[in-house]
Amino acid sequence: MLYNLRLCQLAHQLGPINDYEESCRRLVLESTFATLTNVNFDDERFQDYLKNAAALVSDMENALTKRSGVNAPPAPSALPKELPKEKKKLLLAAGPAGLLARSAQVSNDDLFGVVEMCTYGLKGVAAYLFHAEELKPSKAAYSEADRTEVYQEFFRIGSYLAQAGSSPGQSEGALDRALSECLAVGALNLKVMGMLDAAHCSALGTPSPTVVPTTCIESEPAILVSGHDLGVLHELLLQTQGRGIGVYTHGEMLPAHGYPRLREFQHLRGHFGTHWGNQLHEFKHFPGAILMTSNCLRPPTQKYKDRLWTSGPVGFHSVAPISDNNFTPLIEKALSLPPIEKRSSTLATRGSSQLSSLLVGFGHGAILNVADQVVSAIKSKQLKNIFVIGGCDGTESTRSYYTDLAAEAPQESIILTLGCGKFRLNGEDHGTVAGLPRLIDVGQCNDAYSAIIVAMKLAEALQCDVHDLPLHFAVSWFEQKAVAVLLTLLHLELKNIRVGPALPAFITPNVLEVLNTKFGLQGISAGHEDSDMSAMLQGQ
Repeated sequence: MLYNLRLCQLAHQLGPINDYEESCRRLVLESTFATLTNVNFDDERFQDYLKNAAALVSDMENALTKRSGVNAPPAPSALPKELPKEKKKLLLAAGPAGLLARSAQVSNDDLFGVVEMCTYGLKGVAAYLFHAEELKPSKAAYSEADRTEVYQEFFRIGSYLAQAGSSPGQSEGALDRALSECLAVGALNLKVMGMLDAAHCSALGTPSPTVVPTTCIESEPAILVSGHDLGVLHELLLQTQGRGIGVYTHGEMLPAHGYPRLREFQHLRGHFGTHWGNQLHEFKHFPGAILMTSNCLRPPTQKYKDRLWTSGPVGFHSVAPISDNNFTPLIEKALSLPPIEKRSSTLATRGSSQLSSLLVGFGHGAILNVADQVVSAIKSKQLKNIFVIGGCDGTESTRSYYTDLAAEAPQESIILTLGCGKFRLNGEDHGTVAGLPRLIDVGQCNDAYSAIIVAMKLAEALQCDVHDLPLHFAVSWFEQKAVAVLLTLLHLELKNIRVGPALPAFITPNVLEVLNTKFGLQGISAGHEDSDMSAMLQGQ
């Protein structure tokens, strides 16, 4: 990551008009995405990223000197003057760039925690921007001016982190500056989520409500697609047309069924399994070929490793990557394997209470189509509360809190859910209120944008501030994209957000006190969701 922060420094100082801008954008985005949790486990890929970054750093430093006649800004102190070529020496060189070493350099736990929160958030932004950029070449979803603005702000924040994360932080105002940069990441992420939303809708159509079966069609070869990358899924569907192969989604790909241009492929059969944390068991019981896109990969077992491919930044040693969107090896493997059976779904979910179908496709466009109905229900007191319960899921038993919290929600409320946290909620039929489904799936984690837009439009229709809405947040977090979304919510000054199942380690007691005082941010009370619900209903 230090090489990427160095590239941010140089790109920020050079400005958007230089010979290395596009190369820098592509490399920083993909390699930063690769550092997110459960994305890339392939050492050779990281060695390539480092080699390419070191070469680009050298070129950009020279370009800066030639252009302005001055030296480049000081590099992070832990960055090696020359990149080692041998793997063992690379690992030794990584020591000063590690968490403990940098924490010691900053020598202020509170400041270092906030700087790490900012770093995590910027990594999440990189993931969302990567997806938007992958979709944009086919459709002009956003302008070049938007791109330039976003990248320049990304580079500016990265430039700040290059120094703040590896130098003593004793100066007055350092903590306030770090908190301000976290909110700047939140503002940037809001813009990037909007760009990704526009890219998705431009390329795949505007999501609309649709029912997705969770049982399999027997006697046909099958491919399972997991992760987040809807553009990759679209390309796979194009290449599998007429091949007699059924394609199923897994995990965060469930919202794909809401997009009209994906839904029109009749061989997109349905959804298999639940969230990423269960993939070791669920992939074992899927008899076909498997494609992992973007993040959420778990180290595969021998039960299915030979049937697994990765795409984009995702990697694992000894697992074949898809090159140039050529899915031929994956398709041929699927055709050579036994056909899927209906009982596969039951075995994969251990016979759990997963419903036979799930309702998805409630992006902001779909919800705002019934905005009058929602506003009328709020005014007539039929609808008294709106809960946002979702986020990044994990495997800890304490995450049952979110299931129980949803069960505690009063009948005169709706629940907006998103991310893989939805799988904690969608095993139950939550019924309806005022003619609306009480559980509304707004999409992937990045579709927090939809929830935000809905809240803003409802406040506008009700002629009140968004803070005056009966809106309550209980967010589950696991990795960096969830941090980016949290920072966006804080940037919008949304209050009393609960985060769990445990607060991130970078939120020290002192930082929590600051965030609680300003925003009401707090941890969940695992096992005490009834008291949390009572506090939420009282606006706490």
